[in-house]
Amino acid sequence: MPHKPSLHAGARQIISRCLCLEPDQQLLIFLDETTVETAVILAEAAAEQDVPHTLILVPVAIQHSIPVKSDLSLLAQGAAREARAIILCVNATPECLPFRRRMLETNWTARARVGHMPGAIPEVLGLADVDFDRLIGDCWCMEIAMARGRKLELVSYAVNGHEYSLQVDIGGWERLPVASDGVIGDGAWGNIPSGETYIAPLEGSGEGSIVINGSIPGMVVEQRDEIVLSFTQGRLISIDPVDAAPARWLQDSQIDPAKALGDSNWSNLAEIGIGMNPAVKELKGNMLFDEKAARTAHIALGTNTFMGGRIAASIHCDMVTLDPTVRIDDKVVLEHGELALSDADWQEHYSTISLDNSPLRKATRVARSGVQASDSGDGRLQRILRPEPGRVSACFVGDPETAQLAYSMYSLIPDDGEWLKLDDLTHLGIWDPDMVRKVLHLMWTFGLIDLR
Repeated sequence: MPHKPSLHAGARQIISRCLCLEPDQQLLIFLDETTVETAVILAEAAAEQDVPHTLILVPVAIQHSIPVKSDLSLLAQGAAREARAIILCVNATPECLPFRRRMLETNWTARARVGHMPGAIPEVLGLADVDFDRLIGDCWCMEIAMARGRKLELVSYAVNGHEYSLQVDIGGWERLPVASDGVIGDGAWGNIPSGETYIAPLEGSGEGSIVINGSIPGMVVEQRDEIVLSFTQGRLISIDPVDAAPARWLQDSQIDPAKALGDSNWSNLAEIGIGMNPAVKELKGNMLFDEKAARTAHIALGTNTFMGGRIAASIHCDMVTLDPTVRIDDKVVLEHGELALSDADWQEHYSTISLDNSPLRKATRVARSGVQASDSGDGRLQRILRPEPGRVSACFVGDPETAQLAYSMYSLIPDDGEWLKLDDLTHLGIWDPDMVRKVLHLMWTFGLIDLR
C-alpha cells in the first residue's frame, strides 16, 4: 500500500535535517517486529540520499532481557561503533524502557548522532515534514524562557470553563530545559521527529491541579471524560473522577504495574513540556505524536533522570492538556495554546535593566564564575547549556547589541579566577560606567560572573 507523500518527505528530512547525514556517512537503524514498516521507509529515504544504512532487528522479547540478563551481540555493538548516526526505531512499552535507556547511554561513539523514536508507527514520520527553521526558533525561544525563569504556572481549562493552576519551581539555571527541535549534532541524542521544549521541575515543588483533556498513553481523552490531577509537594495525590475511563486506564496500565514493582516514585511530577509542532494535526494516544502537538502542554509522572532530574522510577507517563496558558515568572509565554513569547522579556536590551536591588549597585570587583560561555561566532556572548549528557545548546546574553557588549566585557575579565576592578573594566573598554553595570547585571543573572 503506497504511503502518503508527507511520510516520505518527513523521512527524508529526518535523514538530512534531523541527523544531518551526508552521502557515504553510515546509518544504523535498530527496529523490532512492531516498527518494521517505519524502519523500511527510513531506509528508503537514506538510500535516496546515498546514505549507506544497516537495519538490525532486536525482537521485543530480547529487549526485555537487555541489560538485565544480556546485551547486544558483539556484531551489533560493532555496527553501532562504526555508525555516524543511529536511529532507535522500536516499541514504546514500559517493559522495554531499560533497553532504550541502555541504547541511549552506551554502544555508540562520541561523534555519533542518536535519534530516539519509541513507538514509531509510519504516521510519525509526517511530524518531520515541517518548516524546521521556524520550529527550531520556537523551541529555542521557549528554552531561554525556561532556563532563565524560576516559577512556572500552567493554567488548564475544563470543558465547564473552570480553570486549574499547577505551579512548579523550574530552578532559574539550577535546572536546565531541553529544546527538543529534532536536530541532533555530533555526540548527542534526541527524540525524532520532535517539536517541544521541556524541563524537569525541582523535586517537591509541584503544587496545584491540571485538567487532562487531550491524551494519555494509549488513549485520546474524550471531552466528557476529562480528569483532574492534583499535586502536593511534587507528588500526585488524587485523580478525579476516579471512575473516568482515563483514570481507570492510568491505574491499570501505569500506576498498578509500578506499585507491583515496589516503585514509590511513580507519583513524582517529572516533567512540564510545551508542544510546538504544527504538523501534529490530531492526538492519537501515542506520546511520540501527542506531546509535540502545537497548542498543547504536557506533564509526566515518574522518572526524570534522563532529563536532568533526580528521581528514578519504573515509568515515565506523559499526559496532554489542550490550549493551556503558561506563565514563567509572571510573563505569559503561551496563551490559550498560542505562543506569546516576547523577545524583550528574555533577550533584553541593557538600557531596560534596572539596578534597583541589584548587587551591581555596590560591587567593586568582578570575576568569571566558571560557568561555560563562549563567542557565538559573530562576537556575541552566549551561555552554554548542558541539560543532560549528549545534549548541548546555548542562549545569548541579551539582544544582539547587548550580547556583543557582554562578550567585549567578558573577554577582558581574566579567565584564571583573578578579580578585576569594575573601574578598570570601564576604563579598558572606554565605556559609560552605568552601561557597564547594567550589562554586568545581565551577565550576573545568567550566572556567568561573580561579584564582590
